[in-house]
Amino acid sequence: MDNHLKPEKNEDNTNETTALTATNNDAETNNSVINTSDSNNVGVDSLNGVVWKLYISRLLTAWGDRLWMFTFGLFLFKMKNRDLRLLAGYGFAKNTSSILLMSGIGNWIDQTARLRAAQILLILQNTCVILDCIIVGLFFFFQEEIAAISWLHSLLEAGVMIFAIIAYLASNGSQIVVEKDWIVTIANGNNIFLARLNSNFRTIDLTCQTFAPVLAGLLFSYTSYITVAVIVAGWNLLSMIGEYTLLYIIYRDYPQLQEKPESDDKDKKGNWFVKKITGSLGGWTKYFTHSVRNAGLGLAFLYMTVLGFDNITWAYSLIQCVPEWVLGILVAVSGLCGVVGSLAFPPLRSRLGVERTGVLGMSFLVFCLTFCVVSIWLPGSPFDPYVLNEEPVLTNSTAQHDYIKEKCYGVESSMENLLSVGTMLAGIILARFGLWVADLSITQILQENVQPNIRGVIGGVQNSLQSALDLIKYIFVLLLPHENTFGILILLSYSFVSSGAIFMMSYAFKKKKLCCQSDNEPEKSGSSPCVVVNGAASASQVEPVNV
Repeated sequence: MDNHLKPEKNEDNTNETTALTATNNDAETNNSVINTSDSNNVGVDSLNGVVWKLYISRLLTAWGDRLWMFTFGLFLFKMKNRDLRLLAGYGFAKNTSSILLMSGIGNWIDQTARLRAAQILLILQNTCVILDCIIVGLFFFFQEEIAAISWLHSLLEAGVMIFAIIAYLASNGSQIVVEKDWIVTIANGNNIFLARLNSNFRTIDLTCQTFAPVLAGLLFSYTSYITVAVIVAGWNLLSMIGEYTLLYIIYRDYPQLQEKPESDDKDKKGNWFVKKITGSLGGWTKYFTHSVRNAGLGLAFLYMTVLGFDNITWAYSLIQCVPEWVLGILVAVSGLCGVVGSLAFPPLRSRLGVERTGVLGMSFLVFCLTFCVVSIWLPGSPFDPYVLNEEPVLTNSTAQHDYIKEKCYGVESSMENLLSVGTMLAGIILARFGLWVADLSITQILQENVQPNIRGVIGGVQNSLQSALDLIKYIFVLLLPHENTFGILILLSYSFVSSGAIFMMSYAFKKKKLCCQSDNEPEKSGSSPCVVVNGAASASQVEPVNV
């Protein structure tokens, strides 16, 4: 690993600006040590100028992503709302595509200019979301006519899922570009600055998760699905223009983004298909031989869960008669818990270290999800493991197309049915604090310990692993799609999340960072050095004032 990527021994003392020059006394090298008064160096003011533009760009991206994530899940469930099979089928196809393609996308990112990769992925993602909204709007506008033509109904469902999958892949690629590369480059080895960037990025994301579902839930309840589709499409069009402009300005204002290290695979020649296959295999080899493997696996295992407040959780809640507007508010509350977790990350990391903070977050996550396991046997739970394939039976034959409407607003509806689902949702909401503390910890572990020339491929493999575990979840949902078997999915989810916590603990144990272990080289007080790399000094000792 390059010297400027290693964690600083004393990251808390950022007020002093000292420099550790190379062992030789070459005058030219000595003159390259960072000087905050030099206009050619990237100092406090210039970094602060880049940071607020990064935050605005992230705000636009996060609002669009969270709004689309919530609305698309309800769009898809509304198309066929008797069980979870359509959502599970989409999840299966989405994650299969991610497993097959994300490593190759990561390689492409490593070999492509930073700005060009970011712009292509941005345009692709937003265009696909807009096309999806158009299809959804037409589907609900001509719903009765389409229902009479079974093949057209299936064709539109397939089209919606295809465009959504492309948007998902492009979104993951954009996340690799910005969060795994751009902000690491801008932080320039300053791990305190990087931790605050990560925390603030996550806070922006979770704040959008707090308010976007509330707005969407109110729109679903008091307008129509067609109106929501139009609003989402309009937002993505405007957001794409704003984000495109901001990416260009950030790239122009921070020259280091233009100096991208060459990828290991850039000079390889040969058949395109063979290069993609070997590149993907090489990426998996690099990942599983890297020191961050167990930390990454710990994060990936968290994706095999139906307790993540995603489409599956929302659909199950709707089947249990939770209204859309209430669901939107609960998603908002879960976002607030996540915001608290993201804000708690920097001080926890400063006091405990990033590894111990990750273990703490995992432990809290597992504890809170225990309430979800308890909810399986509470009054109102539909859990019945002895009937695995029971189709829901409705009393009103004219309402067979709308199972939720008859069940929740007919004779079967009762407030006592909400005890079980309420306990489950409470456990999920509280668990968001631990989830985001663990997520931020592992994200920073990957950022600090992965070399810049393989960030794309490692990030691509990490996304593929997460998609693989997410895929397993959807396979289980396809096999157990009914509400009476959801308890089995909860038990499976709990076991996988617990396994993820064990992987994180094993990584911390190898690093001798568990609470019962002492560091081999404790941090010493004093100033953080500035390491001269390639004739330019690392800015690790200069921290922007307003991050």
